Amino acid sequence: MQDQSQLQCYPQHDRRRIERSIRTFRPACIEIAGKAYAATMKDCSDYGCGFDGEIPITKGETVRYRWGSRPFVTANVVWVDGTRFGLENELPCEIAPSDAFPYRSVRIPFEETAAVYFGGRCIVGSARNIAQKGFCITTPEPVPTGCLSTLEIGGAVFENATVRWTDGDQAGFALDKPMSIPTLASLTNST
Repeated sequence: MQDQSQLQCYPQHDRRRIERSIRTFRPACIEIAGKAYAATMKDCSDYGCGFDGEIPITKGETVRYRWGSRPFVTANVVWVDGTRFGLENELPCEIAPSDAFPYRSVRIPFEETAAVYFGGRCIVGSARNIAQKGFCITTPEPVPTGCLSTLEIGGAVFENATVRWTDGDQAGFALDKPMSIPTLASLTNST
């Protein structure tokens, strides 16, 4: 433990001596100039977060980020080291989890042609968003709820996807197993 004289050598605004509240490895959505990217959130506090991801980010830039089903937080890039970077929130943001809803993986806006194969047919639609456990896809004709499908999106093939919900021309497809954060990032960060 440092004594008080050592702590006073830090400027008042320097929070490096404050421990991060949460060490985590969750997918997050980073929005830079209107483009959404996936990154891995490594740690976070009420004042900012540390991330890892191959995205075009520069120290001093203002970005927005979110994880889970939380709203976007505006932050400034305070450091970049290879694929790792740190953001400082413009305003403190409470990071304590809400007991009202269970954790839900972040949805990242995503526009890509999507081929949906089911029952010997193929319907070509458009992916609207992506998460570790699935996609929202707009289709020109309905795909029945509960239908087992194969999806081809952005050069990747996802077998055994199940239609969980439909709403008009949109359908929510659940993957048989969650994709890794690097797979998620390879799809979102390359388009």
